[in-house]
Amino acid sequence: MRDNDEILEANSERECAFYSDYLLKNIRSASIKNLRGNTHEERVIKLNEELEGLIKKSRAPKNFASQMRSAFKATQLSIQHFRWLDKKDERLCNWLWCYLKKATSQTEPEETVRNESLLLLSAKAFQIERDTAAERQVDILDAFYHGEATASQQQEILELLKAKWHEIRQDVSVTNWLEDNNPTHWSWAWSYLQNNTQRPLEQAWLPSNDVEKRAAVIATLDLSDNVDRKALVIDKMKKAWSQKKFREKSSGKKPYSISMTLNTKQKLNAMAEEKGMKINEMIEYLVQNEFKNRAINE
Repeated sequence: MRDNDEILEANSERECAFYSDYLLKNIRSASIKNLRGNTHEERVIKLNEELEGLIKKSRAPKNFASQMRSAFKATQLSIQHFRWLDKKDERLCNWLWCYLKKATSQTEPEETVRNESLLLLSAKAFQIERDTAAERQVDILDAFYHGEATASQQQEILELLKAKWHEIRQDVSVTNWLEDNNPTHWSWAWSYLQNNTQRPLEQAWLPSNDVEKRAAVIATLDLSDNVDRKALVIDKMKKAWSQKKFREKSSGKKPYSISMTLNTKQKLNAMAEEKGMKINEMIEYLVQNEFKNRAINE
């Protein structure tokens, strides 16, 4: 029985085909008939069985599986091409993870995927929901390395994604608007997007806490391809928040119009200045005091 290190696992048909070709080219005793199978899983099993048989017959080195993996890794796109995908850039990782999850989904109609080359990436990489940008970055890398896209195709896809991201990141209207250290604001913004029933935006994911809500609000808006619709939603959301804050600040108070002589107004201003109050506060103070004095004298 071989060690686990000597058992091949192929994450894609591309990887499986590479191993089969590599084995046939480098080990003369390998038989192409023994490598055939009806499914991906069956072909991987056949590949390992053939390799194990060759090793037992001393026709292949014991560490040949490791050699095959190293050879395949050398054909992969260099990690240097992914340096722009910074795991510390939460907004980038969140947007790209959600964008690729939708684009590679087997349930997503192909006609809705503008760039069909995205279908060559691995959809399996996005099957588990993630909580951090670092985890989402790993999934994105797996989508490329475990998919069917060749190194040159991967590079073309990356260039398209970088160009798309460059446009998205220019819009900071929401990221600058969401107040720092204000979970109430983030939670309200998320609720607003959920309650927006008129042509609602598709939510990025279902957040589990207030911090996630802030990230989900940004990602949901970043994922919208309709620029005009997105701008309209943002504008209405900002206005609704401003109205909410104004109502809270007013604390139920309503504006009233009263007439007075200039002399009375000047005296009121002087009294308010002396007390360090605003005009409306001074009037309330005088009324409250008058009622208090009446209660005492009664």
